[in-house]
Amino acid sequence: MRNLILKISKLFDFIESVWESSSNNRFIGSIIVISYLVSLLTIHLNILGWLPNSISLIIPTNHFEALEVAFVLLLFFEVQSLVFVLPKSFGGSMIKQFEILSLILLRQAFKEFKYMEEPLQWPNISDNVYHMLSDAFGALFIFGGILIIKKLQKHRQFTDNAEQQNRFIAIKKVLSLVLIIVFAFLAFDSVLWFLGHKETTDFFSKFYTVLIFSDVFIVLVSLRYSFSYIVLFRNSGFAFATVLIRLALTTPTYVDSVLGVMSVIFAITLTYIYSNHKIEKANI
Repeated sequence: MRNLILKISKLFDFIESVWESSSNNRFIGSIIVISYLVSLLTIHLNILGWLPNSISLIIPTNHFEALEVAFVLLLFFEVQSLVFVLPKSFGGSMIKQFEILSLILLRQAFKEFKYMEEPLQWPNISDNVYHMLSDAFGALFIFGGILIIKKLQKHRQFTDNAEQQNRFIAIKKVLSLVLIIVFAFLAFDSVLWFLGHKETTDFFSKFYTVLIFSDVFIVLVSLRYSFSYIVLFRNSGFAFATVLIRLALTTPTYVDSVLGVMSVIFAITLTYIYSNHKIEKANI
C-alpha cells in the first residue's frame, strides 16, 4: 500500500508541474478570452436571427450572458487549482476556497445585469442594484479577509518526523487525484444537463459538498500523526469554514454575503489565535 501511495504521489507531482507551468497558464488565459469573444459574437448573431433554430434554442439573447461564460470558465480553473493547493497546506487550501467564494459572489453581482430591462429606470432596477451591492461588498470583505489571513498565517511542520510528514503529504496527494476525477465527472455531468435543456444544480455547490468530506477526511488522517488538541481544533475549524462557504452558495441574496463574511471572520479569528499561541509541534 505504501508503494502504491508513493507511485500515485509521483503521478500527482507530474500533473501539478504541467498544470502550474507558465505555458499552461497562458493557454488557460487564451481559452477564457477566446470563449468570451466567441460568446459575445454568437449571442449577437442569435439576436439578429442568423442562427439555425436548433442552435438558437440553447443560445441566450442577452450580451451579459457572455460575462457568465467567462466567469464560469475562470471559476472552473480556480477550482482545479484548489485541488493542487490541498496537499501543500490546510491553511493555503482554506485561502483558496475563500478566493473562489469571492469570485462567485462577483459573478453573481455581474449576473444581475441580465435581469435589467431597457430603458433603465430606478423603480425597475432598484432590487437588482441592491443585490449587486450586497454580493460585491461581500466579495470585497472576503478579499480583505484573505489578505489578513495571509498576513497572520504561520506555516509550521505537522510533526518533527520527516518521514511521517512526507507520508501525510503523499496521502493528501492521493486524495487530490481523487478530487480531480470527481471534478471532471461533475463538470461533464453539468455539461450534459445543459445540452439536454434541463435545469442543472450548481456545479460549485456540489463540489464544495465534496470538499467538506475531503477536509474532514484530512482531519481524521492527521490524527495518525498528531493528537494535539490545538492542531485538531484548527483543522476542524477550517473544515467548519468550508461548511459555511457551502451554505453561502445555496442561500438567497444578502444571506449568502452574510454567511461568506461570517466564514472569513471565523477563519481570521481562528488563524490569529492559532498563530499567536506557542506550541512545540503544529500542523501544516
